[in-house]
Amino acid sequence: MLIDAHYHLVAEEWYPEGWWQTVTSMYLNGMKALGMEMPLDMIRQTMIPSLWDPEGEALIRDMDANGIDKSVILPMDYWLMYGEPKASLETQLKAYGELQKKHPDRIVAYATVDPRRPDASEVLERAVKEWGLRGLNLYPQTGYFVNEPRSYRVFKKACELELPVTCHVGQLGAAPLRAKYGDPIHLDDIIQDFPELRITAGHMAFGWHEQLFYLAGLKYNLATDVSAWQDVARSNYVKFCQVLRHALDRLGPDRVLFGTDNPFVAALMSTRDYADIIRELPSKAPAGIAFTEDEVNKILGGNALRLLSL
Repeated sequence: MLIDAHYHLVAEEWYPEGWWQTVTSMYLNGMKALGMEMPLDMIRQTMIPSLWDPEGEALIRDMDANGIDKSVILPMDYWLMYGEPKASLETQLKAYGELQKKHPDRIVAYATVDPRRPDASEVLERAVKEWGLRGLNLYPQTGYFVNEPRSYRVFKKACELELPVTCHVGQLGAAPLRAKYGDPIHLDDIIQDFPELRITAGHMAFGWHEQLFYLAGLKYNLATDVSAWQDVARSNYVKFCQVLRHALDRLGPDRVLFGTDNPFVAALMSTRDYADIIRELPSKAPAGIAFTEDEVNKILGGNALRLLSL
């Protein structure tokens, strides 16, 4: 079983133009790090449109080609940072719900809402009860702390609806996104004040992974996923193995999930290749670092089945 627990279905009109400019800048910086050059406007005109997939057709093709059994798709709400996009949040959430309805055995669609929206709790409840969405995705780097009062009312609603929550943590993206809001320390209040809530911290918190792992150690309602670590897995395999081993040692083998963060990082590595890197860890990990087949099977799908109630 292979489950991608961290995928973003996107379309041009769902997100404000400012977000696409941010993504363009991230691609430019990534290409420079690889010794490649391309004008900013060319990236915006040629590479960015390849991400758009409002009907989910490219996602299903990618799942078929890469042996993915299920994908958890995570919408994002950028309204306060960049302004409202051409298509409303309601339009986006309905589209997520329709794709899940079309592929009920393969797509698990989450809702999203910025807690600063005055009607945030109502939006979340409607997304679940009317459009069938099955979780909550939060992106605090757009300008809010997860442990502030406005966020608490959304977490309370998520508890009432018995939703799993994915929260993006770590140093994400280019300006104007701000890393301070993604410090995993702010999750400490949430996982203690909402012990019944199941939270997945996205991206192993990137540069704050040590802090996340120690924070989560004895707090069993907090998990993490390995999304967007493909560049490390490719360029520094030893470090990737060390960080993943530490995640398993601190959280245990039952709270680490496979994820990609595609389509944003799909150009770095195919989903199949990323899954194969993890699948082959028992035989290919560097000397002194050991992984078991059971751990690998749980990461690639078993943990998502249980933690996300799939």
